Amino acid sequence: MDLTLLDSFLIFIFVSFAGFVDSIAGGGGLITIPTYMALGVPSHLILGTNKLVSTSGSTVAVFRYIKSGVVDFKVIGYGIVLGLIGSSIGANLASYLDKENMTYILIAVVPIIFILNNFKDRILKHDDFSLTNKQLIIRCSLIGFIIGGYDGFFGPGTGTFLIVAMVLFLNYGLHQASASARMINYTSNISAFIIFLSKGLIAWEVATIAIFASMCGNFLGSSFVVKGNVKVIKTVFNFVLLGLLAKSILDLFS
Repeated sequence: MDLTLLDSFLIFIFVSFAGFVDSIAGGGGLITIPTYMALGVPSHLILGTNKLVSTSGSTVAVFRYIKSGVVDFKVIGYGIVLGLIGSSIGANLASYLDKENMTYILIAVVPIIFILNNFKDRILKHDDFSLTNKQLIIRCSLIGFIIGGYDGFFGPGTGTFLIVAMVLFLNYGLHQASASARMINYTSNISAFIIFLSKGLIAWEVATIAIFASMCGNFLGSSFVVKGNVKVIKTVFNFVLLGLLAKSILDLFS
């Protein structure tokens, strides 16, 4: 597909913002996928392109999290492995999705992410509890497999779902959950990306610009997480979510 200068500019702006958001709280795909749809990227290339871009951008954040020492790989490693398996299964099922089905899923997922984003403190407010290492591994494995499967099949909101699941079921703090979720999300993205790549389902003209934009956004966003400052961009993110929801609904009647 041929991109105009305006198309390239819009890709850079929205994808860099998505990378910034995704590295902090997840949900970046809720911005990138509708962006690709609006620019006319063929529906069969959207998910593969999104996986390539999110994987490339996440690499920056992942290395920063590893360096910070926040991630407990003795537990998260199991979630990573099961996330890879779940993602592979989901990616193989993703070929059944067309643009209309993507729109329906977005309409279902966006309100959930909006609620989690605005009421996360209340939802995640719970009494501390202790878990054995075996319990942590089993729970983390299940989280990785189930949410990794969703990530391979569709993807948007995966980071947010992982963060909430880790806080609720692993008793992680938001700081540790955010970094740990990024690790599982990153590897499940790689698994799905390899499958999409092998099938030639990537719009390289779009991806070339979007990769650089995503890396810039992830670099800035991961800086906030490493420093423990996650109270950022909520108002803007909510505005974008509501805008995307409205556009998705309008698309169904156009």
